[in-house]
Amino acid sequence: MSHSKVFVPLVIASMGACASVHAQSSLQLYGVVDIAAGSFQYSGAKGSAANARLTKVEGNQMITSFIGLKGTEVLGGGLKAGFVIESFLRPDSGASGRYGSSDPFWSRAANVWVQGGLGQLTLGRQGSLLFVNTLQFNPLGAAFGLSPAIRLTFGGTKVYDKSDSGWSNALTYQTPNLSGFTGAVQVQFGEDASKDERTSYALSARYVSGPFAIGGAWQTMRSNEAPKPKNLTAGQAQNFGMLGVSYDAGFAKFFGQYGAFANKGFSVIDDNIDTRLYQVGAAVPVTRSGKLLVSYGQSKEEAASGSTPADVKHSILTLAYDHYLSKRTDVYAAFMLDDEDKANSKKGYTYTVGVRHAF
Repeated sequence: MSHSKVFVPLVIASMGACASVHAQSSLQLYGVVDIAAGSFQYSGAKGSAANARLTKVEGNQMITSFIGLKGTEVLGGGLKAGFVIESFLRPDSGASGRYGSSDPFWSRAANVWVQGGLGQLTLGRQGSLLFVNTLQFNPLGAAFGLSPAIRLTFGGTKVYDKSDSGWSNALTYQTPNLSGFTGAVQVQFGEDASKDERTSYALSARYVSGPFAIGGAWQTMRSNEAPKPKNLTAGQAQNFGMLGVSYDAGFAKFFGQYGAFANKGFSVIDDNIDTRLYQVGAAVPVTRSGKLLVSYGQSKEEAASGSTPADVKHSILTLAYDHYLSKRTDVYAAFMLDDEDKANSKKGYTYTVGVRHAF
């Protein structure tokens, strides 16, 4: 979503030559607060806590709320440099982070970058290339609460993505826009003397031509950082790829995705399940300020060879209406059906209304 930002002048203590530096530098304070109320229920075993229906105020349904600071300085000769630090928050309780104390304070981003005619180099904690690709090709974007694509990939704690939507200890190179094409390479260093945690790699590419866009990303994850609870040991790895397309037909914008996980070296059966998934959706303008958002996603968890659990299908359907009151404030209402066809599993139905404000 495009956010207008509050521009805060960079304070220059000295005088004289510093005036020209001030004219080419900026510091920005920005963020988003998203909060909703409703009746929430997710698929799970009948009578279990996972399947319990709760009426509550809940944050971060359309986007995970955060506050950030970023700065940019023009260096001359076609170069500029900057930094980004961003912290997640939970507006329903006022707590920081997504997962409590295990989530680093600047867990959304903490990096420095340099950009020139040959592209951009970023060093530090930053969004993973695969997560960025996933949110770009579904109508609900990065909605961890409501997007089937996000919930079936980065929302899982066991059989889905074993890393995080952000990578720590990372270095990323991104190409400039080359007639609609952009590409990137990302490396996450394991930083482990025992070599149990090894270097992870990712690639992404995207092409945009008028109303049509196509993009893909792939990563091999061999190292892990907080807040995900499980460190990796020697020989453990996960390969994860996602391909997405979109087309804006004017009366509606259509989206499609297909992805797959392949796990290696995990001894626990639940951790060694491979998964294939897809998502289709659309964003349909119904008023000058509002859109109907619909998305259906399904994953198929394939038991590893020789293990006993049956294959499991997990389907999520979300229908939402998002209405903008201004460029920075929107309200939304959503329904989500969560259905996992495990034995003794019961469907979950979620109904919620919320407000999102960007600053």
